[in-house]
Amino acid sequence: MLLTHIFIFQTLLSEDVLIVDPLLEKPWTDDAREEEKRSYYRFLSASKEVGKVKLQQDAFGRNFHIYPSMKIRYTIDNDYHKEFPLFGDADLALREMQALLLARRDLDALFVGKGIGLCQRLHERKEKRFMPAWAVEANQLSNQIHSKYKENPHLMSLGAEPYGCYEGDRDNLGDLYLESETYRYTIKIPAMLRYEGLFRKNAGHSSKLDKSMVRLVRFVEFLSPIREEGWDDMDEAKILQESGLKVKSARKILFSIGATFDEIPNQRTAKDYFRFWDQERGINAKSMFEKTFTRKQDNEDYVSRFKMVDETGMVSFYLMKEYYFFKSPLGFFLSLSYPESEKEKGERYWKTIRSEFRVRDY
Repeated sequence: MLLTHIFIFQTLLSEDVLIVDPLLEKPWTDDAREEEKRSYYRFLSASKEVGKVKLQQDAFGRNFHIYPSMKIRYTIDNDYHKEFPLFGDADLALREMQALLLARRDLDALFVGKGIGLCQRLHERKEKRFMPAWAVEANQLSNQIHSKYKENPHLMSLGAEPYGCYEGDRDNLGDLYLESETYRYTIKIPAMLRYEGLFRKNAGHSSKLDKSMVRLVRFVEFLSPIREEGWDDMDEAKILQESGLKVKSARKILFSIGATFDEIPNQRTAKDYFRFWDQERGINAKSMFEKTFTRKQDNEDYVSRFKMVDETGMVSFYLMKEYYFFKSPLGFFLSLSYPESEKEKGERYWKTIRSEFRVRDY
């Protein structure tokens, strides 16, 4: 009986079983069929059984199913969370995009689809005319979503940008490349900085008021806590309980990208552009005094130092690197804040970020 099942399965894989008029096939159909087979066997290779539906996890711990028919399907449920596509699993990201469309999460699907397109363009730098079947199909699906929401570009921008692609594979994510069509920038950031929008709906903020668009997005890396010598965990728990808190805020490295687009010319100037973002972030004379905030210029960048006091009264100092760019109608600011004790890592991150930030001509 087992041999019979294996024979039937191998027969189903035969390309001669399905008869399709060649005139009705799209030019990339053969490539897609081969891509499907490669994906199937790649994710099933760890198992000797082929007659059952297999549950697998991707590089980000999200579940998907592999069927004997070679179909791969994500389950979009309460445990699903968005992630930027990974180049090494770009074919799998296409299945994620398809599942999101079936779940009527169009803008999340567009977020993934644009990331897949970026993966293709990044690899095309190394291999000319690189256009695999997964990139073709993702582009077609993205175009369909664009057509559906063409009357509301701001909604698409809010839901799908910035989109990105990890350059590596599941064993090594590599750096994260980001891109925004609305604000015309590209940037590369270390993979340890995770987009806050993947964890909650509104990371940063976006607004469109008075002929101006503003977008702020954040990326974060959580760090292990530092305890003072002789500190007692019970004392900490008691202080938190008295404050109505369960845990204290984690130390973190925080990277922010801010962008503005002004429909009215000369609404801002390069000299006072930083004041707008200070106001948006609540940096004013009072907060600067309370946090012992200082800022000095370092070539084209700025370096700030400020004090932070956590829920248990522990004082620590943070450093912040900033860069401002303004060329009407677009403006940008980049900011990386980190504990002073993580200075070496912070400077390494900032070097990557600043060296790979580009704004397209306009």
